[in-house]
Amino acid sequence: MLKKSKKLKESSSIELAGDKVISFKEREKRSIELKNRIAESYPMVGGASDDNLWRSLNQLTNRDLYTLTQKRMQDIAFFLYDSNPMAKRILEIMRDFVVGDGFKYSVVDPGVKEVIDNFWNDPDNNLDEELDTNVLELGIFGELCLPTWVNGADGSVKLGYIDPVTILRVFKDKSNPKIHRKLRWKKPKSPKEIDLDIINIDKRITSKTEGKLIGECFFFAINKVSGATRGRSDLLSLADWLDGHDQFLFARLERAFLINTFIWDITCEDMNEKELKEFVKGLTLPKSGSIRAHNQKIKWEAIVPKLESDDASNEARLFKNQILGGAGYPEHWFSEGGKTTRATALEMGLPTLKKLKSRQRKFIGFLKRILNYVIDQAIIAGTLKEGVNREFKIIPTPIVSRDNKGVSEAMSGLVSGLVLAKEQGWITDKKAKVVLNAVLSQLGVEMEADEEEKKEEKQNEE
Repeated sequence: MLKKSKKLKESSSIELAGDKVISFKEREKRSIELKNRIAESYPMVGGASDDNLWRSLNQLTNRDLYTLTQKRMQDIAFFLYDSNPMAKRILEIMRDFVVGDGFKYSVVDPGVKEVIDNFWNDPDNNLDEELDTNVLELGIFGELCLPTWVNGADGSVKLGYIDPVTILRVFKDKSNPKIHRKLRWKKPKSPKEIDLDIINIDKRITSKTEGKLIGECFFFAINKVSGATRGRSDLLSLADWLDGHDQFLFARLERAFLINTFIWDITCEDMNEKELKEFVKGLTLPKSGSIRAHNQKIKWEAIVPKLESDDASNEARLFKNQILGGAGYPEHWFSEGGKTTRATALEMGLPTLKKLKSRQRKFIGFLKRILNYVIDQAIIAGTLKEGVNREFKIIPTPIVSRDNKGVSEAMSGLVSGLVLAKEQGWITDKKAKVVLNAVLSQLGVEMEADEEEKKEEKQNEE
């Protein structure tokens, strides 16, 4: 039996190639030679060259942090917000300007207005208060996840909340990396992972909800590029500097405590150790205004620590400006108002106002998506008709510079100039209105177009 199996093994190690019998060893040798020749002729196939490791410039790569790094970033950001005064103020300034006195909305159709009113003022949603928290958490964690519950009877929507720390992964659309499709999260102390469909427009032609927003949760992210799925905190690039600034100030605080301490040094001439111990037992600390008497052999002296260190205010300011420069805020917004003039302060605030307006515009986009989803659910449930006029507008608190005197003088000069130009026939009423609206828009005031302008815009679009 053993002989037979050995024979089979030998016979299986050959193959016929025409009239020749080639062993597997010979075949493997020829295969390697052939592979080497191909590698020389076509380097991109592989082989000795590392060209096969290169990738196309337009290939989309993953720009996310590792899962543990993402979670650690969010934990650190929340810790800084909770314990670091400057970090907290940086985040709260962004929230205060973006939300301001709150958001208002105008709606054309009364039925749509009723649906939005019911959603906005729902005690579980309470957007007038929750928007403050939502903007703040966007800055802290870099993302916001709001699951939804829809009443099948009337299509009313309630918003929930998922802590970004519990999010495990976000999946993109395979054909369009700008679209987020699914979100995977896990409840604390639960082994079960839950997948939710992120709310997007239904593009299935055969679906009853085609063209409408459907899904189970909203997922909004900031400070990210197209290749990333997760958002990043506003404090990510500032965290080390904030912590270093904090430690620097605490070190100066400890030094101040040490400088304010002292000890009594008593020199006793010609006393041995036993006599010194007896002398110390009878000592009491002298009180303010008391009398102390001693002979020439005893000398009292107050000793204070001599810590040779220069004034550190310039270093503290240097570190603070490093943080504020990265955050995009001028230093006179953070208790340094005495070191700048009014004119300089107004000029320095312009880039910051642009940054704040950009975040406000982004958040308005998030809010529009939520309200469009609310309207779509009401249409799906039959509360609103399919062809209803769903037009609405979100009105934020304007972010403007408070130089009222300068603004009023500029507007007065502008209006006078436009009137003169109109009288001279240089411009028409329509052109003058365009110029005026453009200037007002720079001040954060949006002018409503009249009916004639709306008709003209519609005709131009058609």
